[in-house]
Amino acid sequence: MKDGIYYVVFSSNQQDFGNGTVVVKNDVINGGDFGFTYQGHAEGNKLHLHVYQHDSRVTSVFQGVDNFNLDLSLSDSNEGYLMQGSVAGMPSAQIAISAKFIGKLI
Repeated sequence: MKDGIYYVVFSSNQQDFGNGTVVVKNDVINGGDFGFTYQGHAEGNKLHLHVYQHDSRVTSVFQGVDNFNLDLSLSDSNEGYLMQGSVAGMPSAQIAISAKFIGKLI
């Protein structure tokens, strides 16, 4: 992935959605939103993220799951990247994420 700051929008197949911000540097990803933190790394066209809840009042896009790993496929889009995949070990828990490049790193 290109180094930079991204605005991410995600939706699950469980009728939930959300958005956040991630920073990518040397294929390492760090980011979050008002309820969750995301950390991981990209390898080619694959992305592995660990997601954990930092605010228990916020509902997860996967009901009842507050600490999980995502295995995602990564492809280029006009504004950044598209990612699709599922919770590791739970192939029925699907997620789609779009990442819009919004800034360079300093």
